[in-house]
Amino acid sequence: MKVLFVTLVPEQKKSEFIFPNVETLFRKKEDITEEDLQDTEIVLGNLPYELLCKMPSLRWVQLDSAGVGEYAQLNDAIQLTNASGAYGEAISEHMLGAVLAMQKNLYHYYDLQQEHVWANLGSVHTISTSTVLSVGMGDIGSAFARKMYALGADVYGIRHTVHEKPDYLKELGTMDQLDAYLAKADIVALSLPETNETIHLFDEARLHQMKKGALLINVGRGSAIETNALINVMEEGYLGGVSLDVTEWEPLPKNQKLWQVKNVYLTPHISGRFNADITYDKVLQIFHNNLIHYLHHEPLEHVVNKKAGY
Repeated sequence: MKVLFVTLVPEQKKSEFIFPNVETLFRKKEDITEEDLQDTEIVLGNLPYELLCKMPSLRWVQLDSAGVGEYAQLNDAIQLTNASGAYGEAISEHMLGAVLAMQKNLYHYYDLQQEHVWANLGSVHTISTSTVLSVGMGDIGSAFARKMYALGADVYGIRHTVHEKPDYLKELGTMDQLDAYLAKADIVALSLPETNETIHLFDEARLHQMKKGALLINVGRGSAIETNALINVMEEGYLGGVSLDVTEWEPLPKNQKLWQVKNVYLTPHISGRFNADITYDKVLQIFHNNLIHYLHHEPLEHVVNKKAGY
């Protein structure tokens, strides 16, 4: 059995993946050869989809991301698992930072600093008096909701399907109830996967369903928000602030108007990835556990529903 590691494994951790009768290949994507592809049974990492389709012996792909994207198109003979559960802590802290920066006018104070202006920008909002809506209640959305609850907010959640409500939520609704919840939320956080149902879910009409002056955060997929609609809404001054770690096009083209829109704050899809060591460790632990399951012919964890796309 051959296992191809596309995700970098530190030298001190490589011994954890050595098992009898298992050949392990640690490769950077650019160093992978045709020979590597021919008889590899397992891949750890997001190898380009077109290369996976050229691997006749492939039986299992462990993504190092929570998102699935085009990998959901892999044929049914190939098991697909993701790294859901690895990113919640790091990304939810990024979301918390974005909320505080917008609520406390920290971005605007930084602008004043550049101009050497000492001025009070006036009243600010607090999390403890805010109503928060987490749209998407997977690992990331749930971690964010728990943080907001711990800081005193009234927190509501939206899931794709009916599910038992956790204690930290006041209510848990489904996607068909989204607009009703949007109307009362001071902070709306999106952590949705990309599916046919979520692309441009937030068009101009839905953005206007939000409370005037509300804050919007997106750390899921950039396609959930229609960019031109968001620009129009922000130029009206309708929303109080928008924090985007994901955009419809990545990298965002240099001539895209979104760069210059007032009160829109962009980061280059960095809230997750491996920027936090704990995330990296969790991804490797997920794969290690699953590899043991696989070798013992046991069901894998974090299995992706390819039809649903997550």
